[in-house]
Amino acid sequence: MKLQLNQKNKRLLFIIGIVVLIELSGYGFFASLFRLIGSVS
Repeated sequence: MKLQLNQKNKRLLFIIGIVVLIELSGYGFFASLFRLIGSVS
């Protein structure tokens, strides 16, 4: 089976990669959410 990536899939993977990089850097949505939960408790 040969995996063929068309333009839509490439763009989707690119967006996912950007989101993952932002999350890992500590400025993403989930990082902010965990900080908020940590500050409340």
